[in-house]
Amino acid sequence: MINFFKNFKIKNLGITFTNKKIVTLKISQQNNFNLIRFLLASFVVFCHNIELIEGNKKNEFLKKIFGTLTMGDFSVVCFFILSGYLIVKSWDKNSNSKIFLRNRILRIYPGFIGASIISCFVFGAFAGNNHYFEEFNFRQFFINLLFLERPLTPEIFKNSTVPYINSSMWTIEHEFKCYLLVLLLGVSSFIKNKLGWLMFFITFFAIVGISNHFDIRSIQGLIKANLNIPLIYSFAIGGTFYLFGKKIFNKKILYILSGILLLICFYDNNLVTIGLPIFGGYILLSFAELHIPILINFNKVPDISYGIYLYGWPISKLLIHYQPKISYLVLNIESYFLAILFGILSWYLIEKPFISLKKKNINVDILDKNILVST
Repeated sequence: MINFFKNFKIKNLGITFTNKKIVTLKISQQNNFNLIRFLLASFVVFCHNIELIEGNKKNEFLKKIFGTLTMGDFSVVCFFILSGYLIVKSWDKNSNSKIFLRNRILRIYPGFIGASIISCFVFGAFAGNNHYFEEFNFRQFFINLLFLERPLTPEIFKNSTVPYINSSMWTIEHEFKCYLLVLLLGVSSFIKNKLGWLMFFITFFAIVGISNHFDIRSIQGLIKANLNIPLIYSFAIGGTFYLFGKKIFNKKILYILSGILLLICFYDNNLVTIGLPIFGGYILLSFAELHIPILINFNKVPDISYGIYLYGWPISKLLIHYQPKISYLVLNIESYFLAILFGILSWYLIEKPFISLKKKNINVDILDKNILVST
């Protein structure tokens, strides 16, 4: 009888007890977040490729249809909606501030640091001149690592309209600032007290609405932290759906209504800034929480979306650098294959080992495998 209890397994919770300690902590992922992240990261790669080849976004297919935003813009907004939903969920389930901050750092910094090093010291070296490392500002490089800012290099890709070694990385610092906002609001009981979160959301909704009639950068300039208002707004929408909107997910009438309103918003720059996170967010999160067995099997695939997002840009830049006449189709094939490869390597060699450090404490938030980065 004693041995029975020592080795008792609570299968429904995914927790195994032995006579020594808890040895496994399995997470049941009955959702489509991993699939969505993978698709969004892929869209970003394809969107960037046409910009890198043609030097502008005019012929990007979403931009060409609606004249407002690109598929890359769309994907970044969706990333922040998903992130807001999952990060607020993470805090709601485990409000230990030290564990929360530790987990966020372990999830976002290692992959970012690895991509920065490879972008600058591998891809940059291949594209730079003989004086590349002599001109390289190592001090600024480490400062950018600390603050999650995209890496800067000596002048490379001279004939390119976008000379940055990795322009995709600009969103990462804003992602982490959103994490810190959740931490601040969480310890201030603004998440437990849903009214406080609602006030936070309404504030950013109003700011975004006002900024549509003025230069948004002038409003951002008033914020010393250089917060990106539209991205915080998208993040706040995701958190708001978690706190208030879960019961309305996957309602047929709301799917139809959201789709119609989203389509209308796509034709206007002002409306799409406000409407995409709300109406697109409803469709996105409803699908993310939808239980479709054949799609849920995608959760068996490693979460390589962060790596795809981080490495897609420098890979494409280098391919174009060495193949100036490469076609858009060929660039998509080559860059996407290599981005997936680098995503796999990033996951197994960098991200997963650091994520596993979170499991050493049984109090770790069991939702962390679902946390994503916009990526």
